[in-house]
Amino acid sequence: MTHFTQNQLAKFIRSAQKIGDRSLSEATKADKVDSFPKKTLKKIIKSKLLEAAIPVKYGGQNLGLSAGTNLALLTILKNIGSGNLVMGRVLEGHINAQILIDQFGTKKQKKRFAKDALNGHLFGVWNTQAKDGTFLKFKKNGNYHLNGAKTFATGCGFVSRPLITAALPDGSWQMAIVKFDQVKSEIDASWWNPMGMRSSRSYKINFFKAKIPQNNLLGKAGDYYRQPCFSGGAIRFAAIQLGAAERLLSETIKYLQQLQRTEDPFQKTRIGEMTIAVATGNLWLKNAAAELDLYHDHPTEKNSQKLLCMANMMRTAIEKICLEVMELCAKSVGARGLNSPYHFERIIRDLTTYLRQPAPDAALAEVGRYSLQTKNLNTVFSKKIKKNIL
Repeated sequence: MTHFTQNQLAKFIRSAQKIGDRSLSEATKADKVDSFPKKTLKKIIKSKLLEAAIPVKYGGQNLGLSAGTNLALLTILKNIGSGNLVMGRVLEGHINAQILIDQFGTKKQKKRFAKDALNGHLFGVWNTQAKDGTFLKFKKNGNYHLNGAKTFATGCGFVSRPLITAALPDGSWQMAIVKFDQVKSEIDASWWNPMGMRSSRSYKINFFKAKIPQNNLLGKAGDYYRQPCFSGGAIRFAAIQLGAAERLLSETIKYLQQLQRTEDPFQKTRIGEMTIAVATGNLWLKNAAAELDLYHDHPTEKNSQKLLCMANMMRTAIEKICLEVMELCAKSVGARGLNSPYHFERIIRDLTTYLRQPAPDAALAEVGRYSLQTKNLNTVFSKKIKKNIL
């Protein structure tokens, strides 16, 4: 990696911090199911964060694609999430799509989709569905028709290049990049009425014979679920969640300072516990970045299993940290702080909703299974990580 790239990654981190700090007020104003934080998205586009996860050869900065960039990636996501979890989720979806394109795309696809991102197109990953899920059927002239529905389609109406998984006639799953502004679809906004993350516009989308050219099919059938990248993605959403916990801590401190309650011994204790929790979360973030770097340098089966274990540990640990911080925050600010004009109530709702990621118990059980199959912790953690925790 060149010195220029390292400087650019540092610039991205600073930009993400500024965007996160300045996005709080819009996050509150846009806290509706039919709204979206448009101004924050414009700032993200202007800062070129949508381009960062593109390979250098196609005009990007390799963010999240090579060793040495992963700590920057997780820090950027944390910084955006600290101001608005919705935009953290939207940016992570875009970056997730870029990582999948880099991993499974052909040279022509990488170049073509990089050009789309450079031109401001927002990508996303729409994988969740119910019984009426999506399926692809080959028609003619190398084209497919996409039918069926996706749920939790985050960024609907703003994501113009979603990566969608769909069933093939043989039952296998295929990834496809959909030019959303050029296909037949129907948005069902009534499906989305959540407690938190309201402005994420995670609607239900129905497709009707949407034309998908064969050169928009990404990778082979089943590639989307290949490990460790599928489950390893939990590291990214955990970083965003940690950003919200960090924000709750800083806003709680500011609140107590304004009310001159900093000398209360119980408040000191709560702030102390929140500080320790957030600091612990940042250690998990750094260790996860180190594990990602190791896998990028040496993508062996052994390192793959270590990365999966790290992802499962981190998402579990960050969830506990966030739950603890939310409880302590609510106790510290009381009913007054959970009212307007403060941000606590919305952040807690958004974070509570975002923490509900699939299969949390299975993730924890996998950590136990992996540890039980090892002789000692020296085989669980990489050398760089063991220096931090042992």
